[in-house]
Amino acid sequence: MLINRPAVVDRPVLVSDLRTAAPAELVAQPHAQMIGLGAILPLLKSPDCDEPLTLAMDGGSLSDSGHTYPLHDKLPLLIPTRLQPYFTDRLAVPITQSGDAFLQYFLLASIKQAGEINAAPDNLHFQRHLFRMKAFVQDCKGLVLDVGCDDPTTSAALFPPTAEYVGLDPFCARREPFRLIGLGEFLPFRDASLANVVFNTSLDHILDWHRAIAEARRVLKPDGRLYLVTLIWESQADLMSDAVHFHHFRLPELLAGLSGFAIESTVAYDYKGDPHRYGLYLAARKIPDSAGWAS
Repeated sequence: MLINRPAVVDRPVLVSDLRTAAPAELVAQPHAQMIGLGAILPLLKSPDCDEPLTLAMDGGSLSDSGHTYPLHDKLPLLIPTRLQPYFTDRLAVPITQSGDAFLQYFLLASIKQAGEINAAPDNLHFQRHLFRMKAFVQDCKGLVLDVGCDDPTTSAALFPPTAEYVGLDPFCARREPFRLIGLGEFLPFRDASLANVVFNTSLDHILDWHRAIAEARRVLKPDGRLYLVTLIWESQADLMSDAVHFHHFRLPELLAGLSGFAIESTVAYDYKGDPHRYGLYLAARKIPDSAGWAS
């Protein structure tokens, strides 16, 4: 039986690469094709059950046998139906629902995502990240699901022409096409349907990140690839000073949560010169159940 046990890992050697890439520069280069609803519909499933989804004759909604998922400004609203009443331009569960455990969970997420959480396009550190991310995923092939995509136009431009791209985000108020309104905890895709799942600085925004990783593994094809980019904290990791993130990951903690994957490559970058944290870029392959890993 194959057991993937994360090794004890010392602090990696940090790369200091100050090169940058601006969003407009990336978009102007050959990159992944963004694909629309028609192309991915055969891969979708209900976020409430395991049934496939069908598009209504008028093109205004998707449905399984008992649930309906409207298109919101032409974007499929693929969140559990209990959450649909709390979606306007983004998911925002009110404090009045704090007594229900399921709604309370997404109330906490709504609070964390209430403000602007993304760097400006001209931010120096953001542009350094774009350069690093593009280099890290240069050999990516097949369909990419980008969980927590924010701006799908810029994000798709990170991936090579050998990839196809679709974004997913419940809090992004943008109106770009090629995005699903969905949750990392309830990925609306069939089992073993995707070649790649990406958490590009988004996993630390998901309260139950273990569930999100399990969902990523579920929807990945056998030998599918997980790309994960996050900050790793070694000290000063107190969350009481952080109004945006749910997690400040330590490296052993993160690796232990990837027990259904075989890590292929990692690169660690200096982050703003901070001695207490660094940026980790990680690629891992799904370990098929037939190899001895059970979910």
